[in-house]
Amino acid sequence: MNAIILAGASSQDGFARRHGTNNKALIPIGGKPMFAHVLGALLDSQIIQNIIGVGPVTELKEFCTPRVTLIEDKGDMVENCLAAVRSLPPCERVVVVTSDIPMITPRVLDSYLTSLIGREGDFFYPIISKEVNELQYPGVKRTYATLREGTFTGGNMSVVNPAVAERLGSRIREFVALRKSVLGLGTLIGPKFLFKLLAGQLSIAEVEQRMSELLGCRCVAVICPYPEIGTDIDKDSDLDIARRILAGA
Repeated sequence: MNAIILAGASSQDGFARRHGTNNKALIPIGGKPMFAHVLGALLDSQIIQNIIGVGPVTELKEFCTPRVTLIEDKGDMVENCLAAVRSLPPCERVVVVTSDIPMITPRVLDSYLTSLIGREGDFFYPIISKEVNELQYPGVKRTYATLREGTFTGGNMSVVNPAVAERLGSRIREFVALRKSVLGLGTLIGPKFLFKLLAGQLSIAEVEQRMSELLGCRCVAVICPYPEIGTDIDKDSDLDIARRILAGA
């Protein structure tokens, strides 16, 4: 299985600028940029083969190896993903991970990916329960949605069938723009769905069915026991936790 690391930057990223860079993938943690922590987990995985990094090529060129190819940031997360997918073989699933989950480890990565073997689907998306997340990272603030099965936050690593990637592009752009707004996502997917979501009446199966209808492919939500996949670094308190955990790594 091949992987993509998304390390594009936004001109509006004040968080990165406060830490001396224009791209948060370059923020240092434990003596190396955040990007390097994620890349290291992928390189040490027993499952991942080749890796495409999309971001600032000049700043990341030291990480280019026979297994790691770099593509320049296109300025749009979805276009970055599609550009990387186009450069990979179209016959097998691709892991897409953001560069801001530095607590990810090879063990977590391989355990999660192994759990998907034999499962049917085109787009796999991890969801992590609030209880699991707060047990490992107490005090971390995340956006949660309550379903019949529990209260969950989303992860930052998806697994995609490249055959459906191109036609997902326009719809995924809308979801990416609203990914941290439960209200915005609900409006996009319909008022009835929104009402049931806000009331906590939706099941995981209902969410999968609706997302599959909207995206035109089989979407699968995966209950994931690894909060490392969902703990992205986008504010100072997150960075403090990551630096404490990864000190000396």
